Amino acid sequence: MQLYSADGTVFGSATLAQESGPLPGWQEAEFASPISISANTTYVAAYYCSVGQGPEDFGGLLFGATNGPLTAPSSWSVGGNGVYNWGNAFPSRLREASDYYVDVAFEPAAGTSPSLTLAFSPPNPSITSGTPLGSVVATIIVSWSDGSPFTGTLSFGPPYSNAQGIFAISEDSLIIDPSGPGVSSNANMTLNVTIVATQ
Repeated sequence: MQLYSADGTVFGSATLAQESGPLPGWQEAEFASPISISANTTYVAAYYCSVGQGPEDFGGLLFGATNGPLTAPSSWSVGGNGVYNWGNAFPSRLREASDYYVDVAFEPAAGTSPSLTLAFSPPNPSITSGTPLGSVVATIIVSWSDGSPFTGTLSFGPPYSNAQGIFAISEDSLIIDPSGPGVSSNANMTLNVTIVATQ
């Protein structure tokens, strides 16, 4: 198992245990010492299986995934995500935004303040022009990096606010504002919204 920079520099490696069954199972491995990473920086976590077996979920990273302060970006937003390679080498080949199920254990450095992360489910919702007022567009997921519960408030903020009154927030849901103009009938229109979490 390796952790690489985006350009292929190896930051650390660990050896996974030999499997006894016919198919590899889920394993966890720790580096000999923690590896410091930087915010807003791309890293690649990978493993090598000498017999060529491993999980693959086509399209699993098409819309990305977020867990606490870590984000696997959507494949379309970064020119491709979900990479592999033949042999024990830096993974640089793309295959249909596949998820190969490499999770990363992350722990904030001692003395650092926890960070707050917002995500949407689904990440990029599609809304038809006939969507009724009050309909839920997406669930807003707010999480602290240290696992503590979010007990604050959600509101709209700059730069996009709530797209000229089209949206509203109800508890942890982004909805079509019941007293707003509704969704435009223009086809293929992108609506941007900015949500602020305050603790």
